[in-house]
Amino acid sequence: MTPAERAYYASQSRVSDPGDHARLLDALPSEPDRLIAAISGLVLHRLFVEPLGITPHPTSFDDTECRTMRKILERIVARDAAPLDVARPPEHRFIGICRDYTVLACAALRHHGVPARARVGFANYFTPHFNEDHWVCEYHAAGRWRLLDPELSPRVREYFRITFSPADVPRDAFLTGGAAWLRMRGGELDAATCGVSSDGISGAWFVAGNVVRDLAALNKREMLAWDSWGIARDCPRGKPIPEPVATRLGTAAALIADPEPDWKMLRETYDTGEAFRVPPVVMSKGAQVAVDV
Repeated sequence: MTPAERAYYASQSRVSDPGDHARLLDALPSEPDRLIAAISGLVLHRLFVEPLGITPHPTSFDDTECRTMRKILERIVARDAAPLDVARPPEHRFIGICRDYTVLACAALRHHGVPARARVGFANYFTPHFNEDHWVCEYHAAGRWRLLDPELSPRVREYFRITFSPADVPRDAFLTGGAAWLRMRGGELDAATCGVSSDGISGAWFVAGNVVRDLAALNKREMLAWDSWGIARDCPRGKPIPEPVATRLGTAAALIADPEPDWKMLRETYDTGEAFRVPPVVMSKGAQVAVDV
């Protein structure tokens, strides 16, 4: 890793920047296992709310639409002003998804000078025979990039019978968007097993979207999981992907599938043209949304 690359990933993005709340991140640890425990006391996945019989805070109905760390932290401390290393009662936690756990982990690690970035792809450790749409944090330690899943608290690992370390998730357990695309195109992965099982959505179009979102995340644009822009708009749900589009996606996928992707190429591929670069306005849940945060 070059000094410039280290400095890039050790600094906050426009999304992960806590702004006036930066001091709050002092309480979060930089040690991965302790960080997972701390984050699990702040965030609760929305899919866990009903099974656990929890009545979430009345202001939490749109928590997942919080795009920035500043907004996430505002909601966390408004419900409980304790330091961030103090676990909140489940009813007071931020009701989020994997993206929110990941952005919080990235913000904390960057705050402590640890190079970190979000990765978008698919996890095969939640639902048997299915690759769930998922985000994790990737951090640099001991000379290599490692995958950290901040959602995998001890209780979650026990429930899903996960035996690997959540601070070093195996690369065959979490596939980045690029790795999933290459396996799908090579006939090793069924696109019908890639998506969101709880919503009944999957397919090549979904994998294509995660290629685009993962490349953006590698360029420190951590979007919402349902945002769509650029070349992903040429991959409509349920329809074949045009071959020229598939070819261009394949080139990007090959780059980001590498566990140690070339940083200069990541920047150039993202910045060249409008295929991958996040525009000022994206489509999000069927509506145009301004995202120039």
